[in-house]
Amino acid sequence: MRTVTDTAEPLRFADRAGYQAAVAQWLDQIRVGLDIFDVDLVDTALASSPRVAQLSDALTRDPAMTVRIVLHDADALQHRMPRLWNLCTAQSHRMQIRQTPRTLRHLTETFMLSAGGALLVRTHSMHFRGKLLEHAVGKTGAKVMIV
Repeated sequence: MRTVTDTAEPLRFADRAGYQAAVAQWLDQIRVGLDIFDVDLVDTALASSPRVAQLSDALTRDPAMTVRIVLHDADALQHRMPRLWNLCTAQSHRMQIRQTPRTLRHLTETFMLSAGGALLVRTHSMHFRGKLLEHAVGKTGAKVMIV
């Protein structure tokens, strides 16, 4: 399997398995903090045991790490993702979860951005096409702010 560090080219994916593999790879790269914008986190597989363990390990590794999650619908996280929800509540001092207002529900591009600049983006929440870029923010100078 090709990894982001093997090449300067982005790691592209076009199906659910590819997307979830990219999420796992992205979690290995996070440092200091991360921002997630998604519809409901269901397709990310972040609630699976291995992904929750990865996120928990990252939080343990860096006591200053923060996680900011913005969702269109937080119901799935609260009611169908017990492992991830338990981690969120146990680390509530370091994890912020917000729900978008109805006026922003039309936004369909989802992303995960680490403070180190690794960016995982899906072009539309209904499709699994997207890419993982290792140093996206550092190269473009782009800044993302979640309020």
